[in-house]
Amino acid sequence: MANLNRTWRRVVAIGCTHGYKASQPRLKEVLAFCDRYKPEIRFDLGDLVDTEAFRSGAKGTADETKDPRPDQAHGLDWLDKYRPTHIAWGNHDVRLQELSSHPSAIVAFAASTLWGQLVSKADELKAKTVPYDIEYGWHRLGGVAWGHGYMYNINAVRDHAEMLSVPVVMAHLHKPEATPGRTINDSMSYCVGTLADIPSMHYARRRRATLQWGHGVVWGELCESKNPESRLYLTRSKRGEPLRFPL
Repeated sequence: MANLNRTWRRVVAIGCTHGYKASQPRLKEVLAFCDRYKPEIRFDLGDLVDTEAFRSGAKGTADETKDPRPDQAHGLDWLDKYRPTHIAWGNHDVRLQELSSHPSAIVAFAASTLWGQLVSKADELKAKTVPYDIEYGWHRLGGVAWGHGYMYNINAVRDHAEMLSVPVVMAHLHKPEATPGRTINDSMSYCVGTLADIPSMHYARRRRATLQWGHGVVWGELCESKNPESRLYLTRSKRGEPLRFPL
């Protein structure tokens, strides 16, 4: 007999907005969809900010001259508008955390101040957060692991699903994708792609793999019960075109 007490909750997951490099038209489309769909659970899967001036190879390059304040302002503004219930910090975000103990007092002060602002905003929104950690950096809801992602190769989505032995929804790769793991049980997994303005990601403009990058959103419903379950869908757009949701 069917379990009539199962409660399904609507969910949306995005990631890799990259602060001031975000595609503003795509962000508006996501917010408009959320207004219509009214998800109870909203995941932001990390890289809320780009932090290019803080990257390890920035010294002596044009990235070192980039003022981090506009990037930070865009990241905080997006959090206010999207209002995630769950955040998985990404590798670009945690540069700030890691550099908070830099031997340069100036770098440490700037990084710790910016990181503190992100954490404070997450606390203000009462968002649940997980660290950038391959073992502990996952929200587990609806039988799915939701996180930023760590591996970066052509089979990374599949590899994450097999590593965790559950379906995965991740960001990190910038490539919208739906693929199963090589598992006996269902492990259909997703990458949400990116919501950044792809041409602005100059560091990858000579990589062939960048041609697979695209905008995307994962959405659907999940059920938390004795047997957690999710019904998920990937909406993606062709390069330069809007995100068209079926709802």
